[in-house]
Amino acid sequence: MNTRFAVAATGGLAVLGLVGLAGVAGAAEHTDPTGLILAPTTSYSSPSTQSAPVRELAPGTGVQTICHTEGETLTGNPNWFRISGPHGSEYVHRSAISAAPVLPHC
Repeated sequence: MNTRFAVAATGGLAVLGLVGLAGVAGAAEHTDPTGLILAPTTSYSSPSTQSAPVRELAPGTGVQTICHTEGETLTGNPNWFRISGPHGSEYVHRSAISAAPVLPHC
């Protein structure tokens, strides 16, 4: 009886160890795409202030960044980030967001 318990416990610990290692490997392979809004801003439906505004974003708001692209030039900078919003993709100008250093081009 004690032998069965020891084998079951050892097998359970081995499974837990594999799950733990899978979590570590997954974390190492995945870069965190979270961005942080730096200044009060509006997100837009495309990378231009001439497109439809989507929502207001406050400083300190965390957002999921997807990629970067060029759009309307503001303050000498044409770079925008596409973010994932509650209703789909939105765009935020580079001057208002701190994002992961390595993101794909849209």
